[in-house]
Amino acid sequence: MGVGSDLENTVTPSGESHSSVAKYIRSIGRHYVLAVVVMTVLIGATFLTVKVALDRHSLQQNISYLIGRQFIRFQQLGNQTRAIMRASADPNMPEYIVRPMVEDVQTAINDIRAMSVQLNELNDEVEANFLERLNGRDAASEKLRVELDGRLEDFLERAERVVSAKLLDRRERYSFWGPIDFAVSSDSMLMRQFGALIESAHDRSDMSIDHTRLISAVLLSLTAATLILATLILFIPLLVKLRTEHRRTLDFEIKLTHLAHTDTLTGLGNRSSFNEALNGLFASLERTGAGFSMLLVDLDHFKATNDSFGHPAGDAVLSHVASALQKTFRAGDIVARLGGDEFAALLPGISDAATLEGIAERAVAAIATECHFEGRLLPVSASLGGALVPGHASDEAALMRTADLALYAAKARRNTAVIFDEASFAQRLEQNRLAAALAVAADRDEFVVYYQQKVNLQTGEHLGFEALVRWRHPQLGILPPGRFLPLMEGHLIQSMTRCIVNTVARDLKTWKTAGFRAGSVAINLPEALLVGDDGYTLIAAAVEANDLDWLDFAIEVTEDVFLNRGANQIAETISRFRGRGVSVSLDDFGTGFASLVHLRDFPFDELKIDRSFVAEIGKDVRSEQIIRAIIDLARNLGKRCVAEGIEEESQRHFLLNAGCEIGQGYLYAKPEPASVAVERLASGSIAVRKVPKQITQIAS
Repeated sequence: MGVGSDLENTVTPSGESHSSVAKYIRSIGRHYVLAVVVMTVLIGATFLTVKVALDRHSLQQNISYLIGRQFIRFQQLGNQTRAIMRASADPNMPEYIVRPMVEDVQTAINDIRAMSVQLNELNDEVEANFLERLNGRDAASEKLRVELDGRLEDFLERAERVVSAKLLDRRERYSFWGPIDFAVSSDSMLMRQFGALIESAHDRSDMSIDHTRLISAVLLSLTAATLILATLILFIPLLVKLRTEHRRTLDFEIKLTHLAHTDTLTGLGNRSSFNEALNGLFASLERTGAGFSMLLVDLDHFKATNDSFGHPAGDAVLSHVASALQKTFRAGDIVARLGGDEFAALLPGISDAATLEGIAERAVAAIATECHFEGRLLPVSASLGGALVPGHASDEAALMRTADLALYAAKARRNTAVIFDEASFAQRLEQNRLAAALAVAADRDEFVVYYQQKVNLQTGEHLGFEALVRWRHPQLGILPPGRFLPLMEGHLIQSMTRCIVNTVARDLKTWKTAGFRAGSVAINLPEALLVGDDGYTLIAAAVEANDLDWLDFAIEVTEDVFLNRGANQIAETISRFRGRGVSVSLDDFGTGFASLVHLRDFPFDELKIDRSFVAEIGKDVRSEQIIRAIIDLARNLGKRCVAEGIEEESQRHFLLNAGCEIGQGYLYAKPEPASVAVERLASGSIAVRKVPKQITQIAS
């Protein structure tokens, strides 16, 4: 399962959804602008309608007010005119009294006419009003206004004639009938018409208010309807879509968070989620004092599985381990893949070493169960290191360091679990010091070569040596390879091998000069020197520099070369050696992954039976059967067979009877410095050594 597929399943739909929402919002925006325009128009129309109606109402009110004032002024004029007529009829009324009365009447006439002009102007404004045009003219009111204007003007002309006449004329002309006639003309029809016109003006004003109320109600209803429709058609669907998109965004964020904290291959948490959980447990420790424990898991020989069967097989192994760990630990435990073939587990509430050790052992057993891939049974095992909090550490750095120390101790044994203790800590410190010293050991020429004889099992004749490395440590003295080889990788192994080759070449030159027949010396070349030309060039340079023969060297390789990605290049390099007459041995046969196809196609001359099988001779029938099978296989392939680790005469006898003719081991000679080996050559000693039955140290 890859990250790309997950992101394709999550990111792409989200991107399409965002695009869809963007288009939808743009469409909503256009409709929203239209709705705003419609509502703006409706609101503007409502405002204009109200304004026009209020203007009309104001005009009607002004008209009513002026008509009322004109009516009052008319009544005053009538009374004043009659008063002048009565005063004129009195022969004893002096002129100076009548004259002011005449002036008041003239003023009233002018006022009434001015009001008529204003009323005409106001009526013109009313006629220009939109609502007035919309409602149409009131013919009866217009007719009444025209008749009133005519009658009023006639009345004013009469009043003017009264006040413009001389006193004697008024006295003679209007002495009796004049006041009565004037009164009738002023108090009858005009009074009724004024009243009707005032009532009509009020009615028109009320009508304009009613019209305004109706039109405003209609416009406001349309505005409300537009708003409701916009809400139903635009905003509610938009809110629903946005809510849906928000939920999808939240789901997408949850998926991204899951991907960011999950290992895509195994489904376990990754390093990021593991660190968060670890921080949380330490925070809980500070709050509540609740302890916990941690296990680090590292697979054994995982690179070999990848190189031999391919990365799909490696992925199957990782998935198998993840499943085994999930089944082993509790539901509340945190299991994560830190990267590569490294796993880790946090166990809340577990702060007892014995309990943690039992859980770790169950995990080791669960991982070591069968793992099938494409019809093959893949070898799977793991090393586990554990530490307790707060027993072994009180912070993250210390916890990782102590758990790593325990893991390192477990990796030295493989397929086991180790819980941190002081002994493992001390051992790791020693290993660190050794590793630091190894970095300069080759430059200081601290690597020395020990030689172990290879003999004819029938006669005991010396056939050659195997070169075995030792480290002359400045403080610790001579160290066996088991103490330092596990600490060496890459360029350190290559540098050490160069030292061995040069040392062997110098010793061979010395021996040959002294006339000793040492036979070939077998050197174990690491894969890194066989993949390219480095190994061949190294031996070639040693041969040339020391005036040796290629036959003075033999090459030993382990079955691991079959699993190397450069196996074809290694085979080519081995073929070049054999072309020079150099013997090639397949070392530690039976402990690796060699198949019959490998044995058929790989160029070699010799099979070396591993000492683990030889040690079981006389004890385990199955080991004896395996030895016989290896010897028969070598014979049938036309190869020599060499037995390692021979320590007892009974083992030599069994091997001879089985058909193996060459061997090495403590029964003949243990690995010895060059000075001791040359003495053996000088003395020609081939006697079988008497060795104890139990040998605790096995050279390699």
